Amino acid sequence: MIILKGTNIGIQANGRWLYQAVNFQLEQQHILALLGENGVGKTTLIQTMMGERTLDQGSLTWEQAGLQIAYVPQYRNDVNQFPLTITEYVKLNFDTGWQPWLTQGEQAWLKQVLAATALTELAHQRIDQASGGERQRAYLAQALVKKPDVLILDEATANLDAAAKFQFMDVLQQYQKKHTLSIIMVSHDAEIVDRYADDYLLIQHHQGRFGHYQHQTQHPLLAEVENV
Repeated sequence: MIILKGTNIGIQANGRWLYQAVNFQLEQQHILALLGENGVGKTTLIQTMMGERTLDQGSLTWEQAGLQIAYVPQYRNDVNQFPLTITEYVKLNFDTGWQPWLTQGEQAWLKQVLAATALTELAHQRIDQASGGERQRAYLAQALVKKPDVLILDEATANLDAAAKFQFMDVLQQYQKKHTLSIIMVSHDAEIVDRYADDYLLIQHHQGRFGHYQHQTQHPLLAEVENV
C-alpha cells in the first residue's frame, strides 16, 4: 500500500532549481532512505512533507487522510535547558489538555514505549547526563508516544558510534515489526542504508533517482552514499 506519492516534484532556493521532475513513493511498513549531499534539498523536501512549505513544482499526495507524522532530529538544544529525567522528557509529547497528569492508558503506553526503546532502566536518569545514544533513543521515544503512522528520521544516527547507531535502528526496526509504521530516513551512512533501507531516493545533479534497495555485497549505490 502506498502512503505517500511524490510526482514531478521540483524545489527552488534563492531563485534556482535544486531539482526538478523527481518521482518517488513511500510504501506502508517500508523504510525509505533519502540520500544526497548537503545542500541538495533533502531538508527542504522534508519540510514540504511536514507541511512547513510548499512545492514549486509537482505534487506530494498522502494517500490516506489524517496520518500522524512524527519527527526525530539529529540533535536538540532543549535537553540542556531543563534538568528533566528521560521519562519526564518523553512525557512532554503527550497532549494532556487541561489535566496535568497522564491517564492510566497513557501511563501504560509510556511504559511500553520506554521498554521498546531500551530506556526502562534509564527512565529516571537526567537526559542532560545521558549518552548520545541514550538521548537519541529518548528523542525516538518522544516521537513514538504520538503513535505515528509515518516517522521522519533527519540524520538521527549521524553523531553516534557504531554500537549506538545500530542499537537505535534495531529498536526502531523491532517497534516497526509490531506496529504500522512507515519511515523516511535521511542518512549519509552507507552501513545504515545497506542494513535497513527498503527503498531509496537519491537526489543529485538537480534530479532524483528512486528505486527498491537490493541488499547485496558491494551494492553500487553504496559508493554514491559514501560520497555524499
